[in-house]
Amino acid sequence: MMNKSRITYPCRWSFTLIGSDETDMRAAAADCLGARDYGLEWSRQSRSGRYTSLHLDTTVESEAARNRLFAALKARPAIKMVL
Repeated sequence: MMNKSRITYPCRWSFTLIGSDETDMRAAAADCLGARDYGLEWSRQSRSGRYTSLHLDTTVESEAARNRLFAALKARPAIKMVL
C-alpha cells in the first residue's frame, strides 16, 4: 500500500495551464485568482504552435481551496487543460 504524501497548508502550489491563446488564458487565470498573489509565466509552445502552456504558481490555503481553484481554471473555455 502506498502512503499518501502529507501536504502542510497553506503552501505554494503550481499548475500548468494549456490553451491556444495566451492572452485569453492569462485573462481567465486572472479572473479566477482575483486579488490573490500569483505568478504566471510562459512555459512552452507545442511543436505545431497550436498550443501554449503557462506555469501558474500561487498559495493555496487548503486542499479544498486547491481543488476549487483547479475546477475554476478547468471550467474556463480559454484553458483547454490544467495539470
